[in-house]
Amino acid sequence: MDKITSNKIRILSFYSIFMVVVCHAYNLTNLEIEHSKSFSYYIQYLFGLELSQIFIPMFFFISGYLFFNNHDFTRKTFKRKIKNRFKTLMIPYLLWCGIWFLIIYSIQYIPMFSHFFDEPLHEMSIWQQLWRAFVDPINYTFWFIRELIFYVLVSPLIYLAIKYLRFYFLIFLLALLFLQQPSLIKMNNVLLFQFLGVFSFSLGAYFSIEKIKIVTSYKWYVYLLLMLTWSIFIFLSFYTREVFDNTYWVSILVKRIAIFLGFFAVWALYDFLDKKNNFKNYPIYSYRFFIYAAHGVAITYLTKIYVKMIGEHELILLLMFFISPIVISLICIAFANLLQKSTPKIYGYLTGSR
Repeated sequence: MDKITSNKIRILSFYSIFMVVVCHAYNLTNLEIEHSKSFSYYIQYLFGLELSQIFIPMFFFISGYLFFNNHDFTRKTFKRKIKNRFKTLMIPYLLWCGIWFLIIYSIQYIPMFSHFFDEPLHEMSIWQQLWRAFVDPINYTFWFIRELIFYVLVSPLIYLAIKYLRFYFLIFLLALLFLQQPSLIKMNNVLLFQFLGVFSFSLGAYFSIEKIKIVTSYKWYVYLLLMLTWSIFIFLSFYTREVFDNTYWVSILVKRIAIFLGFFAVWALYDFLDKKNNFKNYPIYSYRFFIYAAHGVAITYLTKIYVKMIGEHELILLLMFFISPIVISLICIAFANLLQKSTPKIYGYLTGSR
Protein backbone atom coordinates (compact mmCIF):
# COMPACT_ATOMS: atom_id res chain seq x y z
CA MET A 1 0.00 0.00 0.00
CA ASP A 2 1.41 3.40 -0.96
CA LYS A 3 2.01 6.10 1.66
CA ILE A 4 -0.80 8.39 0.48
CA THR A 5 -3.41 5.63 0.81
CA SER A 6 -2.01 4.46 4.14
CA ASN A 7 -2.09 8.00 5.56
CA LYS A 8 -5.62 8.52 4.30
CA ILE A 9 -6.89 5.40 6.07
CA ARG A 10 -5.03 6.22 9.27
CA ILE A 11 -6.08 9.89 9.45
CA LEU A 12 -9.70 9.34 8.43
CA SER A 13 -9.97 6.48 10.93
CA PHE A 14 -8.82 8.73 13.76
CA TYR A 15 -11.26 11.55 13.05
CA SER A 16 -14.04 9.08 12.34
CA ILE A 17 -13.54 7.55 15.77
CA PHE A 18 -13.64 11.02 17.30
CA MET A 19 -17.00 11.57 15.58
CA VAL A 20 -18.20 8.31 17.15
CA VAL A 21 -17.27 9.81 20.53
CA VAL A 22 -19.30 12.90 19.58
CA CYS A 23 -22.24 10.66 18.71
CA HIS A 24 -22.14 9.05 22.15
CA ALA A 25 -21.97 12.49 23.83
CA TYR A 26 -25.64 13.14 22.97
CA ASN A 27 -27.16 14.28 26.28
CA LEU A 28 -30.84 15.07 25.64
CA THR A 29 -32.30 11.58 25.99
CA ASN A 30 -35.66 11.66 27.81
CA LEU A 31 -35.35 15.39 28.55
CA GLU A 32 -38.07 17.93 27.79
CA ILE A 33 -35.61 19.68 25.43
CA GLU A 34 -35.64 16.57 23.26
CA HIS A 35 -39.43 16.38 23.20
CA SER A 36 -39.88 20.08 22.45
CA LYS A 37 -37.19 19.86 19.73
CA SER A 38 -35.58 23.22 20.30
CA PHE A 39 -32.50 24.48 18.44
CA SER A 40 -30.18 22.59 20.81
CA TYR A 41 -31.84 19.31 19.90
CA TYR A 42 -31.35 19.87 16.18
CA ILE A 43 -27.69 20.83 16.62
CA GLN A 44 -26.96 17.76 18.72
CA TYR A 45 -28.92 15.52 16.39
CA LEU A 46 -27.07 16.90 13.36
CA PHE A 47 -23.56 16.40 14.79
CA GLY A 48 -24.27 13.45 17.03
CA LEU A 49 -26.41 11.31 14.75
CA GLU A 50 -26.76 12.55 11.16
CA LEU A 51 -23.09 13.36 10.56
CA SER A 52 -21.68 10.56 12.71
CA GLN A 53 -23.64 7.72 11.12
CA ILE A 54 -21.64 7.92 7.89
CA PHE A 55 -18.57 6.57 9.66
CA ILE A 56 -20.12 3.14 10.30
CA PRO A 57 -19.91 2.10 6.61
CA MET A 58 -16.55 3.84 6.40
CA PHE A 59 -15.07 1.64 9.16
CA PHE A 60 -16.42 -1.52 7.56
CA PHE A 61 -15.20 -0.44 4.11
CA ILE A 62 -11.70 0.17 5.45
CA SER A 63 -11.74 -3.18 7.29
CA GLY A 64 -12.74 -5.06 4.14
CA TYR A 65 -10.18 -3.21 2.06
CA LEU A 66 -7.36 -3.91 4.50
CA PHE A 67 -8.27 -7.57 4.99
CA PHE A 68 -7.99 -8.29 1.26
CA ASN A 69 -5.00 -6.01 0.70
CA ASN A 70 -1.89 -7.97 -0.38
CA HIS A 71 -3.99 -11.15 -0.48
CA ASP A 72 -3.15 -13.96 -2.91
CA PHE A 73 -6.47 -15.73 -2.14
CA THR A 74 -4.88 -19.06 -1.26
CA ARG A 75 -6.13 -21.23 1.61
CA LYS A 76 -2.84 -20.63 3.44
CA THR A 77 -3.22 -16.85 3.25
CA PHE A 78 -6.84 -16.96 4.40
CA LYS A 79 -5.77 -18.99 7.44
CA ARG A 80 -2.95 -16.54 8.18
CA LYS A 81 -5.19 -13.50 7.81
CA ILE A 82 -7.96 -14.97 9.96
CA LYS A 83 -5.43 -16.01 12.60
CA ASN A 84 -4.01 -12.49 12.61
CA ARG A 85 -7.49 -11.01 13.03
CA PHE A 86 -7.98 -13.30 16.05
CA LYS A 87 -5.15 -11.34 17.63
CA THR A 88 -6.35 -7.90 16.52
CA LEU A 89 -10.10 -8.43 17.01
CA MET A 90 -11.05 -11.37 19.22
CA ILE A 91 -8.52 -10.86 22.03
CA PRO A 92 -9.23 -7.10 22.42
CA TYR A 93 -12.97 -7.87 22.20
CA LEU A 94 -12.85 -10.36 25.07
CA LEU A 95 -10.53 -8.17 27.17
CA TRP A 96 -12.40 -4.87 26.79
CA CYS A 97 -15.86 -6.40 27.16
CA GLY A 98 -14.73 -8.30 30.25
CA ILE A 99 -12.97 -5.29 31.80
CA TRP A 100 -15.94 -2.94 31.36
CA PHE A 101 -18.35 -5.58 32.67
CA LEU A 102 -16.29 -6.02 35.83
CA ILE A 103 -15.95 -2.25 36.31
CA ILE A 104 -19.69 -1.64 36.03
CA TYR A 105 -20.45 -4.74 38.12
CA SER A 106 -18.26 -3.33 40.91
CA ILE A 107 -19.55 0.24 40.67
CA GLN A 108 -23.15 -0.96 41.00
CA TYR A 109 -22.40 -2.02 44.57
CA ILE A 110 -21.60 1.60 45.50
CA PRO A 111 -24.84 3.17 46.83
CA MET A 112 -24.15 6.69 45.55
CA PHE A 113 -23.76 5.38 41.97
CA SER A 114 -26.22 2.47 41.91
CA HIS A 115 -29.20 4.64 40.91
CA PHE A 116 -27.53 5.47 37.59
CA PHE A 117 -28.02 1.88 36.42
CA ASP A 118 -31.28 0.43 35.18
CA GLU A 119 -30.25 -3.24 35.37
CA PRO A 120 -28.36 -4.58 38.44
CA LEU A 121 -25.84 -7.04 37.01
CA HIS A 122 -25.38 -8.88 40.31
CA GLU A 123 -29.07 -9.85 40.29
CA MET A 124 -28.79 -11.57 36.90
CA SER A 125 -28.18 -15.25 36.29
CA ILE A 126 -24.73 -16.38 35.15
CA TRP A 127 -26.07 -16.85 31.62
CA GLN A 128 -27.50 -13.32 31.54
CA GLN A 129 -24.24 -11.91 32.88
CA LEU A 130 -22.22 -13.69 30.19
CA TRP A 131 -24.68 -12.41 27.58
CA ARG A 132 -24.29 -8.80 28.80
CA ALA A 133 -20.53 -9.18 28.97
CA PHE A 134 -19.73 -10.77 25.62
CA VAL A 135 -22.77 -11.00 23.32
CA ASP A 136 -24.74 -7.81 23.95
CA PRO A 137 -21.87 -6.11 25.75
CA ILE A 138 -22.09 -3.29 28.24
CA ASN A 139 -19.16 -1.98 26.26
CA TYR A 140 -21.75 -1.29 23.56
CA THR A 141 -19.39 0.23 20.98
CA PHE A 142 -17.91 -3.23 20.46
CA TRP A 143 -20.96 -4.35 18.48
CA PHE A 144 -18.82 -3.25 15.53
CA ILE A 145 -15.98 -5.63 16.48
CA ARG A 146 -18.50 -8.42 17.08
CA GLU A 147 -19.85 -7.92 13.55
CA LEU A 148 -16.38 -7.65 12.06
CA ILE A 149 -15.35 -10.99 13.59
CA PHE A 150 -18.24 -12.68 11.74
CA TYR A 151 -17.32 -11.01 8.45
CA VAL A 152 -13.72 -12.16 8.78
CA LEU A 153 -14.87 -15.74 9.45
CA VAL A 154 -16.95 -15.78 6.26
CA SER A 155 -14.36 -13.83 4.23
CA PRO A 156 -13.60 -16.85 1.96
CA LEU A 157 -17.30 -16.92 1.00
CA ILE A 158 -17.26 -13.17 0.36
CA TYR A 159 -14.22 -13.64 -1.89
CA LEU A 160 -15.92 -16.43 -3.86
CA ALA A 161 -19.07 -14.33 -4.26
CA ILE A 162 -17.04 -11.40 -5.60
CA LYS A 163 -14.99 -13.68 -7.85
CA TYR A 164 -17.94 -15.40 -9.52
CA LEU A 165 -20.79 -12.91 -9.16
CA ARG A 166 -18.58 -9.83 -9.32
CA PHE A 167 -20.48 -6.52 -9.15
CA TYR A 168 -23.85 -8.32 -9.07
CA PHE A 169 -23.01 -9.54 -5.55
CA LEU A 170 -22.69 -5.93 -4.37
CA ILE A 171 -25.96 -5.01 -6.08
CA PHE A 172 -27.68 -7.84 -4.20
CA LEU A 173 -26.21 -6.69 -0.87
CA LEU A 174 -27.15 -3.08 -1.68
CA ALA A 175 -30.77 -4.11 -2.21
CA LEU A 176 -30.82 -5.71 1.26
CA LEU A 177 -30.06 -2.30 2.82
CA PHE A 178 -33.55 -1.10 2.02
CA LEU A 179 -35.34 -3.91 3.80
CA GLN A 180 -37.13 -3.12 7.04
CA GLN A 181 -35.21 -5.93 8.77
CA PRO A 182 -31.65 -4.51 9.14
CA SER A 183 -29.84 -7.83 9.67
CA LEU A 184 -29.83 -11.49 8.73
CA ILE A 185 -30.22 -12.70 12.33
CA LYS A 186 -31.86 -11.15 15.39
CA MET A 187 -31.44 -12.75 18.82
CA ASN A 188 -32.75 -11.04 21.96
CA ASN A 189 -32.54 -7.64 20.22
CA VAL A 190 -28.96 -8.35 19.12
CA LEU A 191 -28.51 -7.85 15.37
CA LEU A 192 -26.01 -10.19 13.69
CA PHE A 193 -24.77 -9.93 10.10
CA GLN A 194 -26.13 -6.43 9.65
CA PHE A 195 -26.72 -5.66 5.99
CA LEU A 196 -25.09 -2.22 6.25
CA GLY A 197 -21.89 -3.78 7.59
CA VAL A 198 -21.85 -6.75 5.20
CA PHE A 199 -22.30 -4.49 2.18
CA SER A 200 -19.66 -1.97 3.30
CA PHE A 201 -17.11 -4.68 4.19
CA SER A 202 -17.75 -6.44 0.86
CA LEU A 203 -17.45 -3.13 -1.01
CA GLY A 204 -14.04 -2.57 0.57
CA ALA A 205 -13.10 -6.15 -0.33
CA TYR A 206 -14.20 -5.54 -3.93
CA PHE A 207 -12.06 -2.40 -4.22
CA SER A 208 -9.06 -4.27 -2.85
CA ILE A 209 -9.52 -7.42 -4.94
CA GLU A 210 -10.09 -5.44 -8.15
CA LYS A 211 -7.25 -3.06 -7.21
CA ILE A 212 -9.44 0.03 -7.56
CA LYS A 213 -7.81 3.20 -6.26
CA ILE A 214 -9.42 4.64 -3.14
CA VAL A 215 -7.76 8.04 -3.56
CA THR A 216 -10.02 10.26 -5.67
CA SER A 217 -9.04 12.96 -8.12
CA TYR A 218 -11.94 15.08 -9.39
CA LYS A 219 -12.48 18.64 -10.50
CA TRP A 220 -13.34 21.04 -7.68
CA TYR A 221 -16.97 21.35 -8.74
CA VAL A 222 -17.50 17.58 -8.32
CA TYR A 223 -16.55 17.83 -4.64
CA LEU A 224 -18.85 20.84 -4.28
CA LEU A 225 -21.71 18.95 -5.94
CA LEU A 226 -21.16 16.00 -3.60
CA MET A 227 -21.34 18.20 -0.53
CA LEU A 228 -24.45 20.02 -1.79
CA THR A 229 -26.23 16.75 -2.61
CA TRP A 230 -25.33 15.30 0.78
CA SER A 231 -26.64 18.47 2.49
CA ILE A 232 -29.95 18.11 0.65
CA PHE A 233 -30.33 14.51 1.79
CA ILE A 234 -29.46 15.45 5.37
CA PHE A 235 -32.35 17.91 5.24
CA LEU A 236 -34.61 15.23 3.71
CA SER A 237 -33.52 12.81 6.41
CA PHE A 238 -34.60 15.30 9.09
CA TYR A 239 -37.89 15.89 7.28
CA THR A 240 -38.81 12.24 6.72
CA ARG A 241 -37.96 11.47 10.34
CA GLU A 242 -40.55 14.03 11.44
CA VAL A 243 -43.22 12.98 8.95
CA PHE A 244 -42.85 9.19 8.65
CA ASP A 245 -42.10 6.28 10.93
CA ASN A 246 -38.47 5.08 10.91
CA THR A 247 -39.54 1.73 9.43
CA TYR A 248 -41.43 3.31 6.51
CA TRP A 249 -39.79 2.66 3.13
CA VAL A 250 -39.32 6.38 2.35
CA SER A 251 -37.49 6.93 5.66
CA ILE A 252 -35.25 3.90 5.08
CA LEU A 253 -34.50 4.96 1.49
CA VAL A 254 -33.60 8.56 2.38
CA LYS A 255 -31.55 7.54 5.41
CA ARG A 256 -29.50 4.97 3.48
CA ILE A 257 -28.84 7.39 0.60
CA ALA A 258 -27.80 10.11 3.07
CA ILE A 259 -25.41 7.71 4.83
CA PHE A 260 -23.60 6.62 1.67
CA LEU A 261 -23.60 10.07 0.10
CA GLY A 262 -22.01 11.36 3.30
CA PHE A 263 -19.49 8.55 3.36
CA PHE A 264 -18.46 9.18 -0.24
CA ALA A 265 -18.49 12.98 0.17
CA VAL A 266 -16.20 12.91 3.22
CA TRP A 267 -14.01 10.22 1.64
CA ALA A 268 -13.56 12.33 -1.50
CA LEU A 269 -13.32 15.67 0.31
CA TYR A 270 -10.33 14.35 2.24
CA ASP A 271 -8.41 13.94 -1.04
CA PHE A 272 -9.32 17.46 -2.16
CA LEU A 273 -8.15 18.98 1.14
CA ASP A 274 -5.07 16.75 1.30
CA LYS A 275 -3.87 18.09 -2.02
CA LYS A 276 -4.18 21.62 -0.65
CA ASN A 277 -2.78 21.04 2.84
CA ASN A 278 -0.72 17.83 2.63
CA PHE A 279 -2.03 16.27 5.87
CA LYS A 280 0.60 14.87 8.22
CA ASN A 281 0.38 11.54 9.98
CA TYR A 282 0.84 12.49 13.65
CA PRO A 283 1.76 9.92 16.35
CA ILE A 284 -1.47 10.76 18.21
CA TYR A 285 -3.41 8.97 15.47
CA SER A 286 -2.00 5.63 16.66
CA TYR A 287 -4.25 5.85 19.75
CA ARG A 288 -7.46 5.74 17.73
CA PHE A 289 -8.37 2.16 18.69
CA PHE A 290 -7.80 2.83 22.37
CA ILE A 291 -10.12 5.86 22.19
CA TYR A 292 -12.73 3.73 20.48
CA ALA A 293 -12.42 0.93 23.05
CA ALA A 294 -12.28 3.05 26.19
CA HIS A 295 -14.65 5.95 25.58
CA GLY A 296 -18.11 4.37 25.31
CA VAL A 297 -19.07 3.37 28.84
CA ALA A 298 -17.07 6.29 30.28
CA ILE A 299 -18.85 9.01 28.29
CA THR A 300 -22.25 7.37 28.82
CA TYR A 301 -22.08 7.55 32.60
CA LEU A 302 -20.26 10.87 32.64
CA THR A 303 -23.20 12.23 30.63
CA LYS A 304 -25.75 10.72 33.02
CA ILE A 305 -23.97 12.28 36.01
CA TYR A 306 -23.61 15.81 34.67
CA VAL A 307 -27.13 15.85 33.16
CA LYS A 308 -28.52 14.96 36.59
CA MET A 309 -26.50 17.82 38.10
CA ILE A 310 -27.22 20.40 35.36
CA GLY A 311 -30.85 19.63 34.60
CA GLU A 312 -32.72 21.25 31.69
CA HIS A 313 -30.22 24.05 31.03
CA GLU A 314 -30.14 24.02 27.27
CA LEU A 315 -27.04 26.12 26.53
CA ILE A 316 -24.92 24.38 29.19
CA LEU A 317 -25.95 20.96 27.87
CA LEU A 318 -25.08 22.03 24.34
CA LEU A 319 -21.69 23.25 25.52
CA MET A 320 -21.07 19.97 27.36
CA PHE A 321 -22.05 18.08 24.22
CA PHE A 322 -19.08 19.62 22.41
CA ILE A 323 -16.65 19.70 25.35
CA SER A 324 -17.08 16.18 26.76
CA PRO A 325 -15.90 14.30 23.59
CA ILE A 326 -12.68 16.34 23.58
CA VAL A 327 -12.09 15.78 27.29
CA ILE A 328 -12.82 12.04 27.11
CA SER A 329 -10.61 11.61 24.03
CA LEU A 330 -7.70 13.44 25.67
CA ILE A 331 -8.05 11.33 28.83
CA CYS A 332 -8.05 8.16 26.71
CA ILE A 333 -4.94 9.30 24.85
CA ALA A 334 -3.12 10.20 28.08
CA PHE A 335 -4.01 6.87 29.70
CA ALA A 336 -3.05 4.96 26.53
CA ASN A 337 0.30 6.72 26.39
CA LEU A 338 0.96 5.92 30.06
CA LEU A 339 -0.03 2.29 29.59
CA GLN A 340 2.04 1.97 26.44
CA LYS A 341 5.16 3.19 28.25
CA SER A 342 4.67 1.39 31.57
CA THR A 343 3.21 -1.95 30.45
CA PRO A 344 3.70 -2.31 26.67
CA LYS A 345 2.63 -5.98 26.64
CA ILE A 346 -0.72 -5.24 28.25
CA TYR A 347 -1.20 -2.30 25.90
CA GLY A 348 -0.42 -4.61 22.99
CA TYR A 349 -3.06 -7.13 24.09
CA LEU A 350 -5.68 -4.41 24.60
CA THR A 351 -5.10 -2.86 21.17
CA GLY A 352 -4.26 -5.95 19.18
CA SER A 353 -0.73 -4.55 18.76
CA ARG A 354 -2.05 -1.66 16.67
